[in-house]
Amino acid sequence: MLNILSPAHGPYLVLAGLLLFTLFSVAQWVVSTLRPRYFPPGPPVIPGLGNLLQIPTQKPYLKFHTWAKQYGDLMSLKTGAGNLVVINNPKIVHELFVKRGAIYSNRPVSHVNTKHIWYGPEDKAAAILQYDEYYRRWRKSFQYILSAAGIRRILPLLEAEASKLCYKFLDDEAPYKESVRNWVLGLPLIATSGRRLEDMPPGYANDFFQTQGDFLKLLVPGAAPPVDVFPILTYVPEFLAKWKSEARRLRGVFSEDAWRFVTDGRKQYAQIQDDPNSVRFEGLIAKILREQSSPETTKGDRHFTDLELGYLAQAFVGATVDTTTAAFESLMCCFAAFPHVLKKAQEEVDRLAGDKPPMGELVGDLVYLKACISEVLRWRPVAASALPHTLATDDHFGDYVFPKGTTFIANVWTIHRNENEYERPEEFDPERFVKNPYGFRTDNSPASQEKLDSSGRRALYTFGSGRRQCPGEQFAFTSITLAASKLIWAFDVLPPLEGVDLSIETGYGDGLLSRPKDPKVVFKLRSETRRGALAQDSARLEAIATEMLG
Repeated sequence: MLNILSPAHGPYLVLAGLLLFTLFSVAQWVVSTLRPRYFPPGPPVIPGLGNLLQIPTQKPYLKFHTWAKQYGDLMSLKTGAGNLVVINNPKIVHELFVKRGAIYSNRPVSHVNTKHIWYGPEDKAAAILQYDEYYRRWRKSFQYILSAAGIRRILPLLEAEASKLCYKFLDDEAPYKESVRNWVLGLPLIATSGRRLEDMPPGYANDFFQTQGDFLKLLVPGAAPPVDVFPILTYVPEFLAKWKSEARRLRGVFSEDAWRFVTDGRKQYAQIQDDPNSVRFEGLIAKILREQSSPETTKGDRHFTDLELGYLAQAFVGATVDTTTAAFESLMCCFAAFPHVLKKAQEEVDRLAGDKPPMGELVGDLVYLKACISEVLRWRPVAASALPHTLATDDHFGDYVFPKGTTFIANVWTIHRNENEYERPEEFDPERFVKNPYGFRTDNSPASQEKLDSSGRRALYTFGSGRRQCPGEQFAFTSITLAASKLIWAFDVLPPLEGVDLSIETGYGDGLLSRPKDPKVVFKLRSETRRGALAQDSARLEAIATEMLG
């Protein structure tokens, strides 16, 4: 009788065991890449890969839009073993992200972010925050500057920065892109630390935007191996994985920047403590430090550490700069490409402001200009696929069953192009938001308005939805309205000689944020009288800003 347990057969048994283990692991992996039972429909999967090869790495929302016509309001994709559900219907977005927000408000865990950039106990960067007690406290802290009262408090400073931008363009040689990005960067710096961009070290703006660009590039599919899909790739040594070296470098830069924010905030806090009348605007960091040092603060209250405060400020600055810049650039390109729209916006501003640049108090009255901004955010949304949400526990919706860990994306591009709601959705037409606050075909009667409001329908999904919705929507809207109103009061916005390319396929970039590849436009002064008025406006507001910031 053959004795398979004899020492002579030992190596063969080991090999057989390894082979069986390998076959079992491969089979288990292949099964995990198949579409689960009771899951929404979607394109056929490739065993072992899922839909990875079918999802474009550039502008995936365009492919999602095509698939939506075939698979409907909910469709599913397999990202290797991962589950991805794309939502194409705003009612479902409201049901899941708002009504069931307690379990639909996490973010997918990114290996690059959590293992290589922010892995320390105090590394509370926005990119890695899950929906928990800390996140809720973190988000609540921003109400100081992002609520209606907060925006009123900072409005003169936002107006001063807008006027400064317009004054720069009186110089025909002013660099357009650099001027715009410096204007946008200055806004959250003031709001968080009470410092203006010109108070920062030389070269700060260039370093900031270089770092932001490098970080976004690292997150673009293909820049780093898909370690979230194939975890084994994390064991590749650093000398063979340049992305690891880049992540390590970014960690150092982000940490240094966070400490700079909190240091600047502490300086303002100390200045106010020494002389409470020296500053009329208290930045977010100084305000939090004051509250945390107050004897009235409950002893058991959880305080932000200095590094956490730095990352809190950094999150606001990063998010504000990227989205506001992209939206503003698209707005200016649209004014240059559609002169009839520009003319109507100028007529509104001229009628309300007269012979002086529009002031901050007029923001709420600029109906057509705000409609232009809304239409830009609908037509060319900054985040066309929005940021993903992750399910915290198993759930079901109708006949569908969603396993814990499923990732959900609100398909903003498709939601903003629903032909049943929008008339000629592919056209740029601000009038739709003048006729109806949602931009819809429907009538503008109070009954219709009340029905839409009660349904939870949002006018725009560019800023997300639910408990992870961007809290800075009105801050961005106000900042853009202030700058745009002053610009079009003083200047005509013209296309460059090569024209303006607003095609989503050729005129917009392929990164995580959708923005014009070449945002250059030409500003032509409308009259010499307006030059003088703009200079006076800039000087007046500069004096106010200096007084408010000390």
